[in-house]
Amino acid sequence: MRRRIMVVISCTALVLSLAACTPVNRAVGDTQDNPPAVAHDSIHTSDAEVGFVGSTDTAADKLAIDAMADDGISVYYASLDSDASDAAGTAASDTAADAGADGTDADGTDAADSDITAQHAVADYVARAVDIIIVSGIAITDANRDTWEQTLGNAREAGIAVALLNPVAVPDNDLLYAATLTINDRDANAERIGDAVLAVIRDEPHERSIAVTTM
Repeated sequence: MRRRIMVVISCTALVLSLAACTPVNRAVGDTQDNPPAVAHDSIHTSDAEVGFVGSTDTAADKLAIDAMADDGISVYYASLDSDASDAAGTAASDTAADAGADGTDADGTDAADSDITAQHAVADYVARAVDIIIVSGIAITDANRDTWEQTLGNAREAGIAVALLNPVAVPDNDLLYAATLTINDRDANAERIGDAVLAVIRDEPHERSIAVTTM
């Protein structure tokens, strides 16, 4: 009887801890409207871990990965074109440079396969418990809407922030991502991508749509 009670207590604690990771009516990484009155400890740059889900625009992916790596952020990279493309730091950017960028068949087969690969990568990053998942080039359609909402919802329930880099079409549910990041290296007011990513990881006040630079 005592063992059964202990198991129930443990399961209840687990449920409560997962619920505590999910903010109410706000996206993970986007809960603060104003800077805190008292400074507090936050994740150090060298401790930050990014799970990067690649797109068919590997050139843009490489620019983003290189810029974050240059800032001292560890980046894990999952390519849409390779089953074994997950690496850290500089190696991740090397993989991005080598990945292909095939087009989509008229019947949408390649797009569906890419969605499955990308969603599996998100699941892997949730299991790895990275600090933030960046999905590059996401394109929500009627065909993939439900699976993407489930996939990103799992990240939310795990308390992991999500940012969408250069999205084509975003989810309807804005609780599933903390911000969209659009690379514009010609914008003098663009924020360095590493700084924007750290702001989301640390749950600091930030815009929902952020122009970022890799320069």
